Amino acid sequence: MEIVVPWAVGGSSDAVARAFADAATRHTGQSFVIVNRPGASGSIGHREGASARPDGYKLTLVTPEVSLASLQGIGKTRWQDFNYVARINADPIALIVKAESPWSTLEQFLDHARVHPGEVAISNSGIGAAYHLAAIAVENRTGLSFNNVPYIGAGPAVVGLLAGQVDATLATTGEVGAHVKGGKLRMLAVMAEQRPRDFDQVPTFRERGIDLQLGTWRALAVPKATPAEIVASLKRLTDKVNQDSGYRDFFARQYLGRMNEDGDRFRLTLEREHAFYADTVRKLGLGK
Repeated sequence: MEIVVPWAVGGSSDAVARAFADAATRHTGQSFVIVNRPGASGSIGHREGASARPDGYKLTLVTPEVSLASLQGIGKTRWQDFNYVARINADPIALIVKAESPWSTLEQFLDHARVHPGEVAISNSGIGAAYHLAAIAVENRTGLSFNNVPYIGAGPAVVGLLAGQVDATLATTGEVGAHVKGGKLRMLAVMAEQRPRDFDQVPTFRERGIDLQLGTWRALAVPKATPAEIVASLKRLTDKVNQDSGYRDFFARQYLGRMNEDGDRFRLTLEREHAFYADTVRKLGLGK
């Protein structure tokens, strides 16, 4: 069986898919192969997954860009082109800098950007992706201007920060948690309603006067035409994987938010989120 990941090797989407594949293999004895298809804000991988044969042998790790890309005229795949098995992860977006950077707080970072308009380089996971949208949202709320630098995924974007190619990045705790705990990176603020459990010293943007709550998620899906009995079987497998101790330990080690939201219930979330993104994309002038 295959799991299509619309992002590059090394990011949290890739890691989540591989953790699921390992646990699923333990429970079924069948090999699960990860197929990375990065590019075009996730639309290449999403297109491959949505157009696969509806036999249950090719799943896709769908991310929010399935809505964001289509709203911006990038690719043709829509969130409605999938039948969702379950949402298995959700995390807020954070602003991160190198530990040795001169900025210890969000205010210091934004003050520097104010003095140097358009010069502060912030990496993201691709043009039109959730992290790029988050950077534009910060610009929109603060009146600032950044040099937004696209990479082919969150993993490479974080590597770009570690290598000193950019001044900051926008990613989730899963992408940077180990580096933050290891003293290589510093998390300045998180776009969440509450402070993250594992990083409770990090303030929210709202605490700092910027009302932003943005995040990302990963969901397992199959083509829309997949028979109900196959989807039901995959849901049972996902339930078993979610109880696997190795799988649960992975999420704890990587500072990722583990969940197992039924695909039918998740569709309601997707409908609301799509409407939110459509309004946001319109307000930011990104729509096509």
